[in-house]
Amino acid sequence: MEEKEFIDKSNVGDRFGKERGKRCEDLMIPEARALLDVSLDEKIKKTQEIIRQAIEKYPKIGLGFSGGTDSLVLLHLVLPIKPDIQTVFVDTQHEFPATYTFIEEVRKDWKLVNHTSVMANKNRLEEFKSNLGLKTPEFTTTCCEYHKIAPMMKAIGDFGFDGFFVGLRGVEHEERAKETFFSPRKNPAHIRVHPLLFWRQKDVLDYVKRFNIKCNPLYALGYTSLGCHVCTDKNTDPNAHERAGRGIVREIVMDRLRALGYT
Repeated sequence: MEEKEFIDKSNVGDRFGKERGKRCEDLMIPEARALLDVSLDEKIKKTQEIIRQAIEKYPKIGLGFSGGTDSLVLLHLVLPIKPDIQTVFVDTQHEFPATYTFIEEVRKDWKLVNHTSVMANKNRLEEFKSNLGLKTPEFTTTCCEYHKIAPMMKAIGDFGFDGFFVGLRGVEHEERAKETFFSPRKNPAHIRVHPLLFWRQKDVLDYVKRFNIKCNPLYALGYTSLGCHVCTDKNTDPNAHERAGRGIVREIVMDRLRALGYT
């Protein structure tokens, strides 16, 4: 099959326009929406409360660390409370080289005592491209489920996590906007914990600036949302939504991906 990228031209602007953030905000649960406009200090305090509550309630809790700024900020907030947190990086085998390097730097510099990388048994990218076509909805769902979601869910089960921190923010996507702070999941049964649910992109950027946190260098090159190099591009439009570089297909199939366990 010829490798042709699927492009839905009907609503690309609607998906990636700045107004998308407001649309996501309107979909958020009242408890999270009420915190959108509080100060960064208040957001930090509330986030720390959620983190402490989760650690107390779920003694076998872990944290998903992708190398992106959201999970980096979350990790920075969790470590002072639980220095021995088990962190998990899902290596899709298709990450940017800079991401691999950055994660290793964080592991060493932040002294992560319990850090694990997990991956699928095989690299099936070329197989999926050949059979399903590059960046079609079927390709995106199948490739992401195999290389990212399944290894993450297996790790959650293997570690016996009863809770799992992720750096999800509600303003990123309409499906994520519907999330709660404590979200039950199945297969394996655990609770996803979203301490940054009510943070905007500006809050994240202000946080790393305040604490002088070194971020993944890909952001300085024009990326505003990071994933596999196969499906992630630079966001060249300063007026576009932060996920504009992730491609329209992923936005369309996000409900499918999240039903399978995607964050």
